[in-house]
Amino acid sequence: MAYFDSNAAYALDYQAQPNYAPDYERAPLERPSEHPRFDVLTGAGREANQIVSPAFTHVVKVFAVLVFLFVSIGVVRVTLASVTTSMLNQNAELSASLEAAHDESSNLEVMNTVYGADTRIRDLATGALGMVEPEQGITLDLSETADAEDGADATAEGQQAPAETASETAE
Repeated sequence: MAYFDSNAAYALDYQAQPNYAPDYERAPLERPSEHPRFDVLTGAGREANQIVSPAFTHVVKVFAVLVFLFVSIGVVRVTLASVTTSMLNQNAELSASLEAAHDESSNLEVMNTVYGADTRIRDLATGALGMVEPEQGITLDLSETADAEDGADATAEGQQAPAETASETAE
């Protein structure tokens, strides 16, 4: 261990003389002309009042509030975006379902018109089933029978039948 360029070399090379020898026997030590100067400053050390300045604490608090606001606004924004996206997806699915139902309704109307047409039914009846159209037509009037049944129901319930119905049933 060699310290050639500093005054520390003289201090480390110093070897203490035994204490049992009288002072006059000790050889005077060669010391460098200038010693490094260490000044001791008195202070409280670790017990010192290490209060942080109020301005610094205010800045830290403002920074914490701004970070909290930034994070909370980000969370709200992400939440709104996800809700909007899910609603748009549901609307798109509903719109596609509505269009499919509209197309199916149109197809069913066309099929009803085609299969329910009188000419088609007449063609099927004559062609596939061998039916012919009648030469005469018969018309039935069931209104008198319906009036008679209404009168019979009314008398069965204990009510008096109207005068017209009574005269028709008597004949």
